[in-house]
Amino acid sequence: MKRTTWNFMIDSLAFVDLLLLTGTGAILKWVLPPGSGGGHGQGFRGGRGLGPGGGQVRQLLGLGRHEWGDVHFLLAALFVLLILAHV
Repeated sequence: MKRTTWNFMIDSLAFVDLLLLTGTGAILKWVLPPGSGGGHGQGFRGGRGLGPGGGQVRQLLGLGRHEWGDVHFLLAALFVLLILAHV
């Protein structure tokens, strides 16, 4: 296989990975923001309380914020590997 074909395939995979990375970043930023029902107690003297979520952990597609963070990290690591393979 030619080097240009190989680079095109790697670039295509990197582009799709970058789109997925952007999507998971948006999920972490706007859909499951920090403090979205993590159940980390009442805070100092009950100042934070349970909030509007009632202490329930918010999820999207069966994954909580930390699991989405893991997916985001794995996609970022894959992106770095693809860029290194491109060079």
